[in-house]
Amino acid sequence: MSWMKIGLFGSIIFVLYYYQQIKMTLKERGYEVELLTGWIDDYRKFKRLIDGETDKKRKTEYQTILNGLHFALLGTVVIACFLVFGQ
Repeated sequence: MSWMKIGLFGSIIFVLYYYQQIKMTLKERGYEVELLTGWIDDYRKFKRLIDGETDKKRKTEYQTILNGLHFALLGTVVIACFLVFGQ
């Protein structure tokens, strides 16, 4: 197994971690969350939660989770492209 494949698995694990954080945060805030479905809906609810948040510290925490998800998704796509199209 090459380092690129290990990097791909790592970035996928980070994506799943950040989705778990989003789902946990929504559940703590009283939203209805399903375990394996509705990822896009949960993403949209989380973005609306960030926009409506008045506490600056909590808003920064939520934005950090969202930024981590974006970077993990970007890393997954970039590493997958490197693997598909060659190095």
